[in-house]
Amino acid sequence: MDGQQYVGTDLWVFGYGSLIFRPDFPYVERREGFICGWARRFWQASPDHRGTLESPGRVVTLIECEGARCWGVAYRVAREHVALVLERLDARECGGYQRRSLAFSADTGDLEAVTVYVADHQNPNYVGP
Repeated sequence: MDGQQYVGTDLWVFGYGSLIFRPDFPYVERREGFICGWARRFWQASPDHRGTLESPGRVVTLIECEGARCWGVAYRVAREHVALVLERLDARECGGYQRRSLAFSADTGDLEAVTVYVADHQNPNYVGP
């Protein structure tokens, strides 16, 4: 995935799974809040982080769901760390996840765009319900 579009700007990353409690990257601000229209589900298989090739474990992804709210945490990454953070997150969220840009809402103010990793039904590790 290309990180060139973020060069020279801060980046907001939304965590809805393990990133909530283990971001493992430098950030300068953290906001609790939600994204609308998406629901958290354990519908993605993981042969590396939570299982093996023979017995993949289930990990969380988001599915589009009208009326849903997915709570999580948005982290603001300073522009000088964006390229490194995206490189690390792309490696961490391998196996079918893709970056999406979604709106985020919080008591401290809404954000037009947060970067979210979503693994949809079109990837080979998607297992569904």
